[in-house]
Amino acid sequence: MQYLTALLPLPATLRASAGLSGLLSQLRSRLPRRAVASLPLLVVASLACAGAPRPLAAQEVADADIDKLAARTIFFGHQSVGWNIIQGIEATLKAHPAARWPIREIKTADAEGPGLLHAELGQNGNPLSKLEAFEHLVRGGIGDHANVAFFKFCYADFDKDSDVAGLFERYKRTMAELAQAYPKTTFAHVTAPLMAPEQGIKAMIKQALGRYDPANAKRNAFNELLRREYAGSGRLFDLAVAESTKPDGSQCTVSAGDQRVPCLVPDYTDDGAHLNALGRNAVSPRFVAFLAGLD
Repeated sequence: MQYLTALLPLPATLRASAGLSGLLSQLRSRLPRRAVASLPLLVVASLACAGAPRPLAAQEVADADIDKLAARTIFFGHQSVGWNIIQGIEATLKAHPAARWPIREIKTADAEGPGLLHAELGQNGNPLSKLEAFEHLVRGGIGDHANVAFFKFCYADFDKDSDVAGLFERYKRTMAELAQAYPKTTFAHVTAPLMAPEQGIKAMIKQALGRYDPANAKRNAFNELLRREYAGSGRLFDLAVAESTKPDGSQCTVSAGDQRVPCLVPDYTDDGAHLNALGRNAVSPRFVAFLAGLD
């Protein structure tokens, strides 16, 4: 902490674009010798999520993909980040004036399409309540109407004590049972959303000391299980990858002990968790293309 006074006067023009080696050199000239060994950790922590990504254009979604969706009934269960995605899908469809695919929030399980039907499921912080609510809706009528059905967990469903393996096994079993009971419905999967890393000098110090958000590590662990099980099927939308990938292809990551885990790009959010307009633009066009590609 005593080294903060050496870091604070750095000029505003000192940016990642100057290069890591140049930045290290300038910082070394300001710090005591015993602090120099920590510089790479401090700088990597501050640059891992640097950047000002441009919005991804909704026009990147092909008209042919929009046309495929016109006759489909898709059910999407979610909570708050899901609302962000819905907003982004609406914006994507508006960029295609000929699109005819309604989006409707539903209150009963016997709702019919075509269209994107969606509903809030369960309670944040209680992932099993969402899984149970999804199963209830599918067995209550959604499974008889939907071409595609899926739901997503929330960043708020994971904390440092989450039983990731237990949750995944329950999820995997439930989804397999539903797929067997409703063979005409494609059951898709979505990775859990992430949170952005803390910003500022204090965050740099925490990173240098190896401190990290254990909840984000739990989200990543759950997402890895989803990828291993479902990525090869073509039925997994990797929301976490979309949230952590900048338009230039680089990834936002933070230290988690002896590894680095993805995080939400800070420019994609105003509160560290939910998607702002830029974040919605980065996620939703890809989401629409994914839905169109499902059998």
